[in-house]
Amino acid sequence: MPSSVLFSIAAAAVLAFTVFIEFAIRRTWLPFFLGRKLLHVLAIGTTAWIIDLSQESRTLGFVLVTIGILLMVVLLNFKWWLQQEFSYGIALFPISLGALLALGASASWVATAAWVLALSDASAGLIGRRWGAPKIIFLSESKSYQGAFAFFATASVVMALRFPDLHLGWWLLLSLIPTLTELFSWRGSDNFFLPIVTLGWIQLILDSPYLGSWIEVLAGGIVVLLLAWFVQRRNWLDHTGSLAALWIAAILWMSGGWKALSAPIFLLAVGSVTGKLIRSTHASEKRSATQVFSNGLVGVALYMLYGMTGQFHWLLLAWGSFAISVCDTISSEVGVAVGGRTYNALTLRKMAPGLSGGISLAGTAGGLAALLLLVLFLGSILPVSPIQLLWVLGTGFIGMLIDSILGSKWQALWRQGEALSEVSSNSPQEVLVKGLPWLDNHWVNFLSNGITMACSYLAYAWFFL
Repeated sequence: MPSSVLFSIAAAAVLAFTVFIEFAIRRTWLPFFLGRKLLHVLAIGTTAWIIDLSQESRTLGFVLVTIGILLMVVLLNFKWWLQQEFSYGIALFPISLGALLALGASASWVATAAWVLALSDASAGLIGRRWGAPKIIFLSESKSYQGAFAFFATASVVMALRFPDLHLGWWLLLSLIPTLTELFSWRGSDNFFLPIVTLGWIQLILDSPYLGSWIEVLAGGIVVLLLAWFVQRRNWLDHTGSLAALWIAAILWMSGGWKALSAPIFLLAVGSVTGKLIRSTHASEKRSATQVFSNGLVGVALYMLYGMTGQFHWLLLAWGSFAISVCDTISSEVGVAVGGRTYNALTLRKMAPGLSGGISLAGTAGGLAALLLLVLFLGSILPVSPIQLLWVLGTGFIGMLIDSILGSKWQALWRQGEALSEVSSNSPQEVLVKGLPWLDNHWVNFLSNGITMACSYLAYAWFFL
């Protein structure tokens, strides 16, 4: 059958499913949530089936991206009963799957990611809605462990059917990261991010030198568990932060082994020493998943690209991202604990200590000391040149400065009475003093890291690639 006919049949089928389910919900033949999940399975399942059958993957990719953009336009301009809950998920999955195909990813792996999204996400939603309790906000949307288990079990079955030559342990490992990714998704964002992360995880596993031997994977599991025990003992992370750290640690291990995992270990070690030095004057609170991702997501994505491509510049850029997080975290810890005069990073005027956008002599010195230790450590475990070490050093310091500038200029600051706070209490009495209301410290950390690394990549590509 020609690909054009195949694509047309698939598009017509998805359109027919959508119209029928929309009509059934309007007539109350179907409950809204059940109808939405049914459309999810039928639409994404049909797309996965077409990907498996198609002989023109790149063409299909461009078709899917076009369909996704058109659906987004429709969703922005028309109100469906299927859209009673705000979500653009139905338009995001064809964009995600189509982009992967257009970029030349393995069609079989893209189809596997689509089947996981179609079946596992639906089972998690149905089981979580019916039996999930208690509801926990893992990132910004409430989920349940019962729903996560349903996702994991269904994904394991999908992996077993798609990769019958592997054994049970590998099917479970292949299902781990997609499950955690869905747990941290919100409002249909998993329809975009889940296929990308799942495909990357599949490639890391199947291309791994550990495949066929459990020794390295077992060693990695032991290291991750020891890290989890240490973090819990230190009360650094809450349960959502621990799961986010597990997501990060697993991807780093499969991307570069212990050398990749040594980056967060270094941060833990330096943070522990810093905590002992300043514990009498400063107590750190438990960090949530939001804080873990805002500081580590960019670096993990870069290290994942290194694991998938083997190109050394991705590894170097990943360490640059971690250098930003190390420098910014330690400088903040030391600056708040030691105190002293604090200056606005943008205007250089004196300001109250403890607020974002402020820099101090003690904090800057502490951040630079941690950054120098990181660079020396990097030079001892990886074959990097002095120029590359200076690149990581400069990236870390510039990233810290950009973080302070963003915090000074655009991070939200609220006033209620005489008290100033960077966290909104959602009280009608509070007033926004400066910045954007949605831009909190977590977004500042993430954006400053992402902006710095985007600029660092462009500069590195200009001079060295």
